[in-house]
Amino acid sequence: MAMQYSREVLNDGGRVIWVCENSPDPGRFSQLFEDVSVVFLAKLHLMACGEGLTMGIQTSAKLTERLSPQLVVIDDWTPRTGQADKMAISAIKDIMQLLEGKNCPILIISSLYGDASGKDEWRVRGEKALQKLDSITWKLTIQEGGVQKRNLLIADENISLTISDEGFQ
Repeated sequence: MAMQYSREVLNDGGRVIWVCENSPDPGRFSQLFEDVSVVFLAKLHLMACGEGLTMGIQTSAKLTERLSPQLVVIDDWTPRTGQADKMAISAIKDIMQLLEGKNCPILIISSLYGDASGKDEWRVRGEKALQKLDSITWKLTIQEGGVQKRNLLIADENISLTISDEGFQ
């Protein structure tokens, strides 16, 4: 979903900063971005940071200040176990403050995990930290009975999506 949104921003002439531990799947990336001109694709600043993701988020804050992007993506920012990194949270807060009042959304992506308390079916890694930053949580889950079907839950609204070669529909 983030790649599809990034493609739309780039095709509109905008700039995207994408920070992640590992680069997105190259096959899917090529498929989704095949219609983006090379000139517009040059406005995608992809920073694959490996285990230094917190440093990458801090660096992306500096880049955000200089480049005035139209979209910032922080992909898979939380560890698979344990608590969210306090320095990563601080760097995300810095980016949010830099972009305050500007028309630049930030997609902060983290994994879902099963809620052991039974209160909800799914929980979002780092959700409490993000809620303190006044972010809105979206949950994207696999729809029962459909490999290419997804549910997008935003607040109380449930949107059914289908994955195609061009992205979500």
